[in-house]
Amino acid sequence: MNYGGRRQIGQSGMKKVYYEWLRCIACFLVIFNHLKGYRLFMDASGIKQICYIILSVLTKINVPVFFMVSGALLLEKQEDFRIVFKKRISRIGLVILLFEAGIYTECMLYARAQGTPFVFTMKRFFYGMLAGNLEETGAYWYLYAYLGFLFMLPFLRKIARQMSRQDFYILFALHFVLMSLLPILNLYLRITGGEEIALAKWFSVSLASYSPFFYPLAGYYLDHRVDIRLLSRKRWTALIAAVFMGLLLSCLCILGEEAAGENYLTLFDYLFAAAAFLFIKYTVTVRFPALSAGKCAM
Repeated sequence: MNYGGRRQIGQSGMKKVYYEWLRCIACFLVIFNHLKGYRLFMDASGIKQICYIILSVLTKINVPVFFMVSGALLLEKQEDFRIVFKKRISRIGLVILLFEAGIYTECMLYARAQGTPFVFTMKRFFYGMLAGNLEETGAYWYLYAYLGFLFMLPFLRKIARQMSRQDFYILFALHFVLMSLLPILNLYLRITGGEEIALAKWFSVSLASYSPFFYPLAGYYLDHRVDIRLLSRKRWTALIAAVFMGLLLSCLCILGEEAAGENYLTLFDYLFAAAAFLFIKYTVTVRFPALSAGKCAM
């Protein structure tokens, strides 16, 4: 399913092949995320455990990459809410309806075959679909998150078009404070016996902390406001250093709290996703431009 839209042709007329590379990588990582190998670090030790942790940490860029590609593709379009509802929202809504109806029916048939009770009513299905809590449909959470993004698409487009470099840096910094710095600080306080810092439940910075808003805006900015050909070696070095630092801190946090170490796998997923986005785009469009021309790159 193409969640990012169909049109992938840049202003120069050249197909943006790096979108497909990013999608393929994200699809592979989603699959790996649901395999036993994803949790191998829990039963390993030493260097092997570190390697498994890094693999699991990098796996978590899967959903952020999907959202970033969606933002890069959809936030540049000019569509009013009527068109968005007709072309996008209705389709994802239909996908949720059909697939959850299929899963619900399958659960009923399986229960009957096993001789176990199962209440099948349209009311239960309707309310369960709206709440996203029907049996065996937990994996469809992404469709609900994507649907929320589509409802806000006309508003996010206006924000994206006006977003400056300073705005993006502030957005990125807020995400860092909320999603990385605060969890690391609270882990340190917990280990040292201090009192953790809790933010008021009424406090929300949705554009910076909510994935279906933050990642599409980040993807749009990195794709349309950053000229990949002009990135200096100094900036690439700084980005690589930041990635290594993020991996190091992630490993330390996961090892520091083994009982809940899995909670820290996404500590710097936004940083790794942004680096992957830029690296794949650079590789396909600059390093091996023949890939964007539909030829084999040598």
